[in-house]
Amino acid sequence: MFFPSKKDLWMTIIIWSVILACIMPPILSIEPIGVIMLPSILDTKPVTTVIMVVPAILLAWIWFGTGYKIENSKLEIQSGPYKKTINIDEINKVRNTKNPFTAPALSMDRIEISYGKYEFITISPKNKKEFIRQLLKVNPRIQLDNQDGVAKLE
Repeated sequence: MFFPSKKDLWMTIIIWSVILACIMPPILSIEPIGVIMLPSILDTKPVTTVIMVVPAILLAWIWFGTGYKIENSKLEIQSGPYKKTINIDEINKVRNTKNPFTAPALSMDRIEISYGKYEFITISPKNKKEFIRQLLKVNPRIQLDNQDGVAKLE
């Protein structure tokens, strides 16, 4: 079962502003804003176009490719080029968090998954309750952090 990442408005504005700022100059044939310091031999329209378009492609890949799949007792996490697979039987605890650090998540409404001995990952499935239900079907021993309201699945 696939769960797309929840997407915050502020993240939408930032990511799409950067994508547009990167792709509009090559499309409209205008000089990019700022200074791209390249040797004169590389300071050509095709090179600057590639320099501008590559980050836009990467951000679009992250935007459209961030999600979480539960299949065959595995949790597959993907965010653009980042991929991680976790055996659901190794998950110890799930709790709500607003951890602002980098994560394969497009929202601050996140859950932290502790697995293995000392490992954890933070994600932001759009439908957290159903996501947690699916994890519990595979591993009913997962501890839910009651104080954060994660355990209120009914």
